[in-house]
Amino acid sequence: MEASQQVESYRVADVVALWARERLEHEIIVARRLATGFVKGGLRLHSRDPRWLSGAAGKVELLGYPLVGYSPVLGEPPVIIRASALEHLLAVVNSGREPDLALLHEEFLVKADFRRWLERSELPLPRFWFACP
Repeated sequence: MEASQQVESYRVADVVALWARERLEHEIIVARRLATGFVKGGLRLHSRDPRWLSGAAGKVELLGYPLVGYSPVLGEPPVIIRASALEHLLAVVNSGREPDLALLHEEFLVKADFRRWLERSELPLPRFWFACP
């Protein structure tokens, strides 16, 4: 097993770069696929690690960012994401705006969430993150 396959989370920009290289696709195509997966397909991107959201005594440190909860799939718990990142992702999907990874600099994917979305979307698991069967 490669070291990259042991990583539990990657920033969105890293997933875009690694997956695009593996698929021999332009990064914009991969970034659009991830944006669409997040806005419409139940892919869970995070701005804050869900493991730490309960915080000490139930307090969440927001660091001054406007954060929102978002879930495109009814019945699934929302993710916590920066409002500016959500606004950008919605513009990419709904208005055809070009993805700007600099605007998504803090968002990340958790390996289990990414795998669940890939399987639900019937996409092959990328080798950079998952061991080949």
